[in-house]
Parts: sequence; C-alpha cells; structure tokens
Amino acid sequence: MGRFRELRASGGFVLVAMCLSTFTDNFVYSMVIPILPYLLMNNITSSDEIQQWTSILLAAYGAALLVASPLVGLISDRIQSRKSPLIFGYIAIAVSTSVFLFGHSPALLIIARVCQDREESLPPLAGEEAPLLPPKDGSKASLHLRDFVDMRFMTAVLSEITISSILAAFETTLPLFTMEAYKWSSTNAGLVFLGISLPSFLSIPLSRYGRDWKRRRTIAIELILAFFPLVALRITDGPSPSHQIGFIALVTGAGLFLTTSQAQVMAEVSDAVREIEVTRGVDPNQRSGMGTGYAFCNMAIAIGQFVGPLIAGYARLYLGWGGMTLVLGGTSAFIGLLSLIVNP
Repeated sequence: MGRFRELRASGGFVLVAMCLSTFTDNFVYSMVIPILPYLLMNNITSSDEIQQWTSILLAAYGAALLVASPLVGLISDRIQSRKSPLIFGYIAIAVSTSVFLFGHSPALLIIARVCQDREESLPPLAGEEAPLLPPKDGSKASLHLRDFVDMRFMTAVLSEITISSILAAFETTLPLFTMEAYKWSSTNAGLVFLGISLPSFLSIPLSRYGRDWKRRRTIAIELILAFFPLVALRITDGPSPSHQIGFIALVTGAGLFLTTSQAQVMAEVSDAVREIEVTRGVDPNQRSGMGTGYAFCNMAIAIGQFVGPLIAGYARLYLGWGGMTLVLGGTSAFIGLLSLIVNP
C-alpha cells in the first residue's frame, strides 16, 4: 500500500494522469467535429444553413471556453484538492455529450455544445494548474498583469490566437467541404484530421532545433510557410481522385506547419515569462509567473476557437472555398511577417 502511494505521488504518475485527462478532453471534442454537418443535415431543412450553424456551434464552444476557463481557474485556486473538480468534469462531460442524442433542433445542439465545453474546461485546467500555481504562502505575487505587456510575450500569444483560429476554421469547414465536394462520409471526413494531428509528433525534434535557433523566428517562418498549402487548397474543389489526393496532401502540409509551430509557441511562452522574470529581478524559485503565462495562452486558444469558426464559416458562405483559403493563408503569412518585423 505504501509503495502504491509513492507511485501515485510520483511526478511520472501525475504526468501520465494529466496526459490521459487532456486526451479524454480532446477525444470527446474531436469526436463531435466530423459528424456535425451530418447531424445538422438531419435536423435543418435548408442545406444552405448547414455551414452557418456549424460555425455558430463551434464558435459557441470557443465562447464558453473563454468564459469558463478563468472561472474554473478561480475555483481550483480556492480548494485544497483538485481531484473533485477533475472527477466532476468527467461526469459532466458524459452527461452533456449525451444531450446530442436528443439534439433535434439547432437551439438544443447549441445548448449541448456550450454545456459540453464548460465541463470540458474542468479536467485540463484542474490538472494543469496544480504544478503551475504558486504556493499559498501569503506573499506578494512576483509579477503583475502589466508586466506581461511585453513584446515577445504578446507576439507569442498573438501567434497562438492565429494558429488556434486556423485550426478551428478547418474543424468548421473541412467536414462539410468533403461532404459536398467529394461525397465523403463522416468517417472519411474524420480521417482527414489525421493529416493535421499526426505531424504534431515532429514537434519534439523541431523544438530542439528551435532551442538552438531563435524559437520565435522558427514560429514566424512556419506561419509564413503555411500560407502556401492553405492558399493551394483553393484548387482542390473538383471531384476527381487527383483533387482528393492533392487535398489530403495540402491539409497534411498545413497541419505540419501549424501543429508544430503551436507546440513551439508553448515553449516560447515559457521562455518569454522567464525573460520577464529576469528583467523584473524576480526569483522564479520563489514566486513564478509561469501559471499566469499559461493562463494567457489558454485564453488565446479560446479566442481562436471563437473567432476562427465565425471567420471561416462566413468567408466560405460569401467568398467561396477559394476565398476562405486565401483569408486563412493571408492571415497566417501576415502574422508571421509581423512577428519577424516587431520581434526578430
């Protein structure tokens, strides 16, 4: 029994538990993405409204995350054990996800999506905050919010908003696009996202390279390079097999640049916070500002998940598939160039 308690208290066990928590959170979220257009098709009479409602549903997720994340952080900071909110979050996710079984109207689907997100914010935040929150010793905080108004830190947060927006835009438009252009099923539409997620395994070797070179420069260059596959997606709207193969290849290329740069943004946030602490003469071993830094990063992800679906959905409705890909690619390249200019 004593050995089991030692194992449960070890850093490795906590890391594995939190990784499983994050996996569960993302799995439930991702499972809904490919089936949303098909679910809406069965509950909305006009096919012209499917893209609009898909955008609204995913934007509702981002808005709920933006509201729920700081609230969960405050609650977790005021209770001794984070085990209770973690378990409550899992139970609530199961209940809120089951609401989709009865989603026979867009309004009910929005309620299910918002409830699902508010509960999904519990497991990752309750788990991640434990090692990041400063000790409650009553001492004054090391860094104030105004200290984070730093060019390097704000550039990293802006990059996170951009990457999260584009990835959320893919989640909004790809399933419906493949259904309309290629007549794919929800299973095939879901498999497309492997092209976005699998390249993230290259984040570890690329992060080592970014450590030797300026990491922020690596992120900016990847955002600029993402412009090319994103814009090239405009030529894949034909039904032929060559168009479908090109579509998968370009989605994988965009996923490579976006997911690997997103992983490096997290490391850049850490480096930026450490630089701020050194500049302000703060001892990170006493009162680190890392928790606040990652809180800003989580908020940036939430903003991206709110803005991305709205921009992509309405851009596709009014500008078409080609216009939407140009907007996404242009945004990525612009932020990358801006990062190189203001923070070389």
